[in-house]
Amino acid sequence: MKKTDKNPKIHRQKTYDLTLTKFELLHIRDLFSVLLPPNGAQTLSQALAEAEGRNLIESMLWEKVSSLCEVADLPLGSESPDYIIAPISSPSLGVFHINHDVDQQESQESSEGEGFLPDDSTEEESDEEDE
Repeated sequence: MKKTDKNPKIHRQKTYDLTLTKFELLHIRDLFSVLLPPNGAQTLSQALAEAEGRNLIESMLWEKVSSLCEVADLPLGSESPDYIIAPISSPSLGVFHINHDVDQQESQESSEGEGFLPDDSTEEESDEEDE
């Protein structure tokens, strides 16, 4: 019979030291506070972590940052400022055809003469290719 190890080995990840000034720490704290529209329910950091599957890492990193903020006497929570990403003017909008498939794109370009991206070739080059 094979013995099983009841105490599995814990593999620790390599860590790196980072020395911060109070203002650098303040900046990192503020980066974690940037809220996303439309209602500010999620921070930019949380959205990035969710998109990359790093929710636990983001949470652990915030714990480290907030602990350092407490040591440095920097305000946290409701005492610290929040920031939000918001438009400052009306965006310029346009309507564009999106080609999902290369074969579909080629057939549409030949029938419509246009693709999603502008063609950099001149009409002279097009005429030369046709000959």
